[in-house]
This record gives sequence, structure tokens and C-alpha cells, in this order.
Amino acid sequence: MIKRSLLATAIAAMSVQATNAAPFLPMDARGLAMGNTGVASAQRAHAPAYNPSLLSQGSDDDDFALLFPQVGVDIADEEELIDEAEKISDDIFPAFEDAIEGAAGVSEGLDANLDTLTARIDQLETALGTGDANQIATANSNLKDALTTVDSDLVLTQSAISDLTGSLGKISGSPLSARLGVASALAIPSKKFAAAISLQGSANVSARINFASRDLNLLDSYVPAAQGYVNATEGVTDEIDSATADNNVDAQESSDLQDAVDALGEYSYEAGDGTLIFSDGELTDEASNADLTSTAEFVAVAVVDLGISFSREFMIADEAVAIGITPKLQKIMTYHYADEVDGFDDVDEDDLEDSKEEYSHFNMDIGASWRFGADKTWMVGLVAKNIMGGEFDYADAVVTPKDEDGNPTGEPSYILEGGKVSLDPQFRAGVAYSGEWVSAALDIDLVENDPVAYESATQFASLGAEFDLFDTLQLRAGYRTNLSASGSDIVSVGFGLSPFGVHIDIAAMANIDDPESEAGVALETGFYF
Repeated sequence: MIKRSLLATAIAAMSVQATNAAPFLPMDARGLAMGNTGVASAQRAHAPAYNPSLLSQGSDDDDFALLFPQVGVDIADEEELIDEAEKISDDIFPAFEDAIEGAAGVSEGLDANLDTLTARIDQLETALGTGDANQIATANSNLKDALTTVDSDLVLTQSAISDLTGSLGKISGSPLSARLGVASALAIPSKKFAAAISLQGSANVSARINFASRDLNLLDSYVPAAQGYVNATEGVTDEIDSATADNNVDAQESSDLQDAVDALGEYSYEAGDGTLIFSDGELTDEASNADLTSTAEFVAVAVVDLGISFSREFMIADEAVAIGITPKLQKIMTYHYADEVDGFDDVDEDDLEDSKEEYSHFNMDIGASWRFGADKTWMVGLVAKNIMGGEFDYADAVVTPKDEDGNPTGEPSYILEGGKVSLDPQFRAGVAYSGEWVSAALDIDLVENDPVAYESATQFASLGAEFDLFDTLQLRAGYRTNLSASGSDIVSVGFGLSPFGVHIDIAAMANIDDPESEAGVALETGFYF
């Protein structure tokens, strides 16, 4: 029946929509553990990712800082596509297979029992040729028994198909997104003139699967096709009961019954798109090896930033305000890949590489920060990232129909239209407190950030705290909410070890209500002197 790759695809399959961006979401371990805060609280080597002006907010004792490596990943499954796909693969689809193909020691399945029904019809036709009413009645009784079995199979099959199409409809369009971040930085802080060089890379993937209405209609055609055959056969058995009621079948009755049986052999059923589902008393090969037209797509956007940050303090209205800038060269790569669901579990790397579009771009971040309070333990920060903006195309995706062995069928290829990815300017403000033992931070996005594709837009508000024990062990916790979407509140925890200036930081985050809907981790190593 339907190839199992269709179901595996539901976990990995992806789709896109035009003109999108990405969230303000650096993937450093300290910031992630503190709810993704950092505009007013990031440390030296993290300043280029959050707010370059923070390079001038360190103490006079701070020397250079090196961050290498930094790795983080965040996976969001907002509609629990993975859970539903696993449920289909583990439970629902096997039940559908068992209903059609049978289960060892349980049932023979609809397909086999339809064959038995057709065999009983052939036996009836042989009995009709004898003209013997008893033989005809006996063959008719055997046919009724076969009909009872098939009727029972149809109930099970309809239930299994209803579960399957319901679940497929549920996951169709459900977003699945992932973000990978890597970075390294070398920072030399100073209030007079600070500098840093940073290399940051991020990859955003947005995904979903779209099941074509044609395929759902195809699945819904199996039971009506078999039921039509059963109904026609039941009509013949009723005619035979009537003809053999007097234990005698005359020549005219025999001829009429023969015509009725012959008509069963001509029964066929087509799906709404013209696919032949049932013919010659059985499901057709075309139905048993359905050529699904549903497509799976993904769009991926990778951005690599090479930036040089500069910062210094300025006296503004008798207050020391730090201002920093990060001019950066960007390499942007977009990917757009699509295939029919039957072939998506075997992605052609050459086709994937062919879908890549590359762009070089210049951009800039600007930030400001100000310490205040009697002991200068409070700080506010403001940053604008990617202020030059930019739009980048992703190419059309070509879908080439293939057979079950992955070879082109010769059917015409078709194109799924590409679109644009936007690097829109992002604005965030933050306030932080930094004490001897305790630090706290609050950040908020000032504008809404569009999604890469089908996931929710983001406008984060974040809160985090850090407890520093003897400048050696740091314990962190945070909370992040998305003001643009409900049900997306995130909690995070993490810790750091910093003996002798060596920093090892680890963080984890998850959705507070449903950890399986979004989770992430980050780790990094740094050297602060």
C-alpha cells in the first residue's frame, strides 16, 4: 500500500513561504540560560552578538577575552508534528496496513478477503453453468459467508483510514523549525577605545509537509471502491435467493443470473482524479502503489557574519555613555528543496547543492549603554542590528516525479515558486543589575520579527538571573515569552565554571508547558583575563 516513507517524511518534511526573516536569538550559553538576555548584561566576548557598546562597560582590570568555540541549537515543533508523525508511524499506519494486508494470527485483511470473495463469485458462476439449484444455492451460501467477512473488514478499514487521514490532515502545514548557531570572538575592552573581532554563523531552517487533497481523496476512495463491489455482489445473492426459492432454476433465470454475475466482473471504481482504484475484483496496482503528489519542501537560510566592533565612552549631559558599532561582512546562503513525499527520505545532495543561492552583503550593528545608580550597578542598553537590511532570493524548487526505486518516471517535472528572505533591522532594549553576587537582566524586542517560514512571528521579552559563587561557579536561570504568540513561554537553566579565567558554560531551555514543543541547548568555552 502507501509507502512508509510518506510517514517518515512527516517528521523531516518541510515547506516554505515567501519574504521572511529570523528572530533576535543569539545562541550563547550564558545568555540562553538567562532567558536570552544580553543587551545590557552580556560580558566582553559576547558583546558583538548583543550590543557592541558593552565592550566599554567592563572594569579597568579587564584585559582581553577569547570565546572559542560557541555552539547552540534550538528546535521548535509548535504543533507537535514530530509526536503526531511518530504516532502515525508506530500505531496508525500499522493499523491501516493490517486492515488492508492482514495481521499474522489475527486476520487475513481486506485485500486477501476480496480475493476470496472473487473466488466465491467464480464458483457461483461455475454452479450457474450446471443449472442445478442445489449447487447454485450452496455456492450462494458460501458467497454470503465471504461477504460477511469483507463487510467486517470494511468497518475496520474505514476506521483505520479515518484515523490515518485525520492525522495526516492534522500535521499538514504544521511548522517545524530549527536554528543552529556557532560563534567565536576576541575582545579587547576599554573605556577609551575597545575593539573586538567576531565570527558568527547561524542557520535557520523552517519546515512543514503539505498533503495534497488529491492524496487524501485517494485514501478515502479505498473503502467506497470495495463497498461498491460488495453492494453489487449482495444484489446478485438476493437475486439468487429469489431464483432458487422453489429449488428450481429455469433457463431464463439461469441466463439472467449469469448476466448479473458477468456484470460483477465489469465493476470498477475511480477516485475523483481518475485514478483507477478497483477493477477485476481487486484493488488495482495503481491503488496499491499509489503515486502520491503531496510535496515536501524546506527553506534554509545560513548567515555568516565577520565583524569588527569598536566602542568607547562619551560624556553626554555629564553622563558616561558608551557607544559601539559593528561593521560586518555577511555571507548569506539560501536553500530551497522540494520533492514528492515518496522520495523525500532520500534527499539528493547534488539537487540540494544546486538549490543554493549565495550573496555577499555589508551590514552594521549600532548599540549604546549607560551605567547609573549610586554604585553604577545598573545599566540600560539599546541596540539596532542589521540596520542596512537586505533581501535575498531563494530559487524555485523543481519537483521531478520518481518511481519507488527513486528513478524518474518520465512524468513532467513541476516547479514550486521561490521567494525572498529579508534581513530586516532588529531593535532590542535591556536593563540589567550587576552586584557582587547576583546579576539580573531584562530584555525586550522593540519590534516584531517575522518568521523564516510558517512558524510564529517573534517579539521576545526575557528575564534572567545569575548567581556567582566565589568567581568560580555561576548558576543561571531565565524566562522568555513571545509577545506575538501564545503557548511559547520558555524556561532556561545553566551553569558556568570559571577557574583561573577559563570559562566553561552550559545551558538548556524548554517550553514551560510542553517541553517537546521547543527545546534547545548551548555550550561554550571562553578565556577571560
